[in-house]
Amino acid sequence: MALFGRWSARQRLRDAARESLNIPAFSAPVDCSSWVLGGLWPAELTTITPETAPLADYLNADLQRIAHSANEKLYAISQSDLAGPARQAAETRVINVARAFAVLRVESTVRQLHKEALDFGTEYTSLNAVPAAAPGAAVAPPPEQSPEASPRRARHRLPESDAPAAPAMSPPAPESLDAEQAPEPAVATPAEPIVEPTSTASVPVVADQPEPAPAKPTVAESDEQRLRRLLAVVARQEPGLRWAVGTFADGSTRLVTDIANGWIPSGIELPDGVQLLEPDRRSGTATEMLGEAKETASYSPGDRLGWASDFAVTDTSVEPRRLAPVDDLAWRLSEATHWREGLPRMANTLVRAGAADTGVIDAEIDLLRVHLDTMRYQLLAQYPDSDAALVLNCMLLAATEGIATGDTVSANYHFSWFRTLSAPTAGQGD
Repeated sequence: MALFGRWSARQRLRDAARESLNIPAFSAPVDCSSWVLGGLWPAELTTITPETAPLADYLNADLQRIAHSANEKLYAISQSDLAGPARQAAETRVINVARAFAVLRVESTVRQLHKEALDFGTEYTSLNAVPAAAPGAAVAPPPEQSPEASPRRARHRLPESDAPAAPAMSPPAPESLDAEQAPEPAVATPAEPIVEPTSTASVPVVADQPEPAPAKPTVAESDEQRLRRLLAVVARQEPGLRWAVGTFADGSTRLVTDIANGWIPSGIELPDGVQLLEPDRRSGTATEMLGEAKETASYSPGDRLGWASDFAVTDTSVEPRRLAPVDDLAWRLSEATHWREGLPRMANTLVRAGAADTGVIDAEIDLLRVHLDTMRYQLLAQYPDSDAALVLNCMLLAATEGIATGDTVSANYHFSWFRTLSAPTAGQGD
């Protein structure tokens, strides 16, 4: 009985040891907040005042969201099959992208703070500079008038009039000088022709001006160079997205990104002359969304874009966002933003103010853009995945900005995309 008891105890120990090897060791949750957010908090918000408290709260919440999203991605990488350099590269990319989004978010808040500071500064100087400048201006004119007093040299002429010899000496001197000055103009005249060769020398300078003619080859750039130039314009603004551009048989040029069914987020300036995708539900990469094009150019995060000086200057325009107008755009947008979850309450207020043309102050537009930037950074942090509700809210805020600033083309573009993607699909309708 004792032997049986010892054997069963040993067996239980072996089983426990075998099970312990199957259970993974405890590991602390991944936290990259120090790498993502370290040293980014602006010095302007070190001391928080009642005026800056709302901006500080928004900034802190958004930075924590960015860090939390990066931690979730790092956890997913730790649970994947990646190992060695591949895993390290994936983790480095997640941290670098999150850090870039955090920097952009802080810069947005700093711009808001600096704009308010500049507004107060101009008012302060306009009130105090006038009395300070008045006495300085009154003192400055007298020394300028002193040269005008130089003709009043009658005081010097009085002693000359007292001596009769002085007027007697003055007449003969000019006569002798007249004889001596006659040859001097002759010497001066040859000096003037010397200036004429300089004028002739300036003629070659005019002839050198045609040298900028090499700029003509930029007009005759190849299709590949043109596509690369157009691609660089948008990729430099959002290097974290995949982009594709291509030319078609009808001569049109189409620009595509794959962040949300082909919708182009706000805040990205588009090259003039390109076309965008119509609002619709679609999937696939940017190149697949582009379709069958004669010639294409694509960009993925990390690809080299080249120097900005390698490309000619490209004009940007809002015309690529022009779509068929939505009837009663302001009213429909007001209905969509009314008590919608995830949107700030000021969105609906600004839509109604912009629709009624009652005027929107710059401070409210700046605060709206802070909300829009925050939502856009959250959307880019999820890329290539995307939350449908977040995408729709981002479209509504972009349309609200267009209405508030009078950019009806952009407002119509973003709301058209919202209406298409928020409509129930055929399966949902059944």
